[in-house]
Amino acid sequence: MAFRRGYSAELELVHLLRQQGFYSVRVPISGGRGFPCDVLASRNRERRAYEVKSTKNLTIYLYESDLSGLKEFSENFDFEPYIAVRWKFAKKNPWTFKLISDESTLKISRGS
Repeated sequence: MAFRRGYSAELELVHLLRQQGFYSVRVPISGGRGFPCDVLASRNRERRAYEVKSTKNLTIYLYESDLSGLKEFSENFDFEPYIAVRWKFAKKNPWTFKLISDESTLKISRGS
């Protein structure tokens, strides 16, 4: 079930980014299979790599070990690394986007 929820969130993000003028694609080999991001997006010189999370909780926690592959990939290919969180039951503002910095623990709460 988590796969279906994640897949749906990834497709929703691709469509959202396209509406904002980005060329965006879902990367179907992400996750534990050696590719560190779920969605790639580009608009002019702006390039982004997204790790997509979907949750019914109000807060998620990510750790450096979860983000290191995304950061390394983004540095090597000149992308900005983002975490995109889809809040499952949210009617207003269902997405939160965080640009990843060097924090060892990243806490993302709904509405932040």
